[in-house]
Amino acid sequence: MEESLKQLFKEKIYSYHKISQVSFENLLKIATVVNLERNQVLVQQGSIGREFCFLHTGYLRAYISDEKGQIYNKNIAVGGDFVASTVSCILNRPSKFTLQAITHCSLLSLSYKKFRELLFQTDDLKSFYIHYLEKNWVIDKEEREVSIVMEEAQIRYEKFLKRHSNIENYVPLRDIASHLGITPTQLSRIRKQLK
Repeated sequence: MEESLKQLFKEKIYSYHKISQVSFENLLKIATVVNLERNQVLVQQGSIGREFCFLHTGYLRAYISDEKGQIYNKNIAVGGDFVASTVSCILNRPSKFTLQAITHCSLLSLSYKKFRELLFQTDDLKSFYIHYLEKNWVIDKEEREVSIVMEEAQIRYEKFLKRHSNIENYVPLRDIASHLGITPTQLSRIRKQLK
């Protein structure tokens, strides 16, 4: 495993909560490097998620497909994000969405079962996971929900670009529009107004 991947993984963990070197080494022992090609699926809607992953490079999307074949993007993950079908992992139930590579992706994949076993062995890993869940599943989720209801589409798009400055070079505009809760036509109008 390359040193830059280990370092970025450690920095990401520390951004939530510092853990001991022993705990970090234990995480590395259960981790494997996974490479996905563009459009390759990490977790298929309807299958059980079993991995907690750190996205080293690339872009992934989480999308829901309905019975009519309509696709709704739930989220777009960028290098440096953790990705998983977390509810599926926790409840051991089929995932309600698909995780698919938008570009070539390099990930560090940890068996969720082994990861959870480690969590219950050390307080520092428990603290990391609590902070991670609070930030991503409470704070960020609420901000996104409020933004979709209260903010104009252009404001949401500008905030999105501020967080992910060069994402348009890699992610199809239809996926960005779906992520923002707007149509591709609306996004096209917004982009024209901003130019």
